[in-house]
Amino acid sequence: MSNQNESYPTRRTPAEREMTNSLAILRRDMTTVMKDVADIKAKTSNTPVSAVLQSQPMALVHAVAPVSMEMNVAGSSTMASDAKSVNKTKAYRLLREHLWDPKFKSKHLAEIQANNGKPRWNTAVNFNQSPNTELTENLVAYLERNFVGAGLRKSDVRDFVYTNFTSRKRAANKSQAKKKSDNAHNRRSSREKEHLKRRKTAYQSNKTAIDDEMKRDCSGLIIEEAMSVGESDDGTSPHVSYSGLRLCRPGWRSDEYNHFITLVDNKVVADLGLNSHQLLSRAFGETVEGPVPDAIASQFPQWALRNGP
Repeated sequence: MSNQNESYPTRRTPAEREMTNSLAILRRDMTTVMKDVADIKAKTSNTPVSAVLQSQPMALVHAVAPVSMEMNVAGSSTMASDAKSVNKTKAYRLLREHLWDPKFKSKHLAEIQANNGKPRWNTAVNFNQSPNTELTENLVAYLERNFVGAGLRKSDVRDFVYTNFTSRKRAANKSQAKKKSDNAHNRRSSREKEHLKRRKTAYQSNKTAIDDEMKRDCSGLIIEEAMSVGESDDGTSPHVSYSGLRLCRPGWRSDEYNHFITLVDNKVVADLGLNSHQLLSRAFGETVEGPVPDAIASQFPQWALRNGP
């Protein structure tokens, strides 16, 4: 027969264990503080500080206790913040590895095909539109499987996915803008080089007539550094509403030199005849001030420069 007076140890709950630990920490802190108070009293027995400590020895203890509790709370907050940061880093890495990488490069065809087979965002539509909505649900489920027991809320996981989408969309828009800008620059450069060739040919074919009009020899004055720059691009400039060029003319060019270029351009149009419609309209836009380029200052005559070299 069992002893009715026999007692068995009870199993404490986690909350009770935590409270016991907190009391032990507080008891230890109080012991340390009382020891420090005793040391201070011994060293300041003949000072006013001693009188204060003797009359209110627990004042310092009461002041320290809340500080200890605040330190524990701050420590818990820091740990939670660190855990969230680690989870965020892991989530972004998992998403990068799981989704198609537009910048992926490899010498191995199998790796390229594997990357191309990965799911990808449609950056042409919004986050909450198909097919991005379906991909979002798949990615949320994928991350939740990799964060079992991490205590992440579904809203946190969805935020990770949304951030990945906005990052990819921003990169895609930037890439498209750069591609458009590069294409426009290449078209403009190619067009100006072609027009420079036409000007040189027109001058050589009509040299006598042009030189007579200018009353001087204009050989060697048609070079790239002296040409105006076409700012618009096939009608896409906000400054013009037609398919043409708005010219930015160098400010160092004299009126006589500008007249010379006009004569040459008229000969270009005349030489093209019925094919002159191939040329974009060229209209003066503005004068761009700046120093005379070295290539100009070293070989152009004084009359071609507005204020000298």
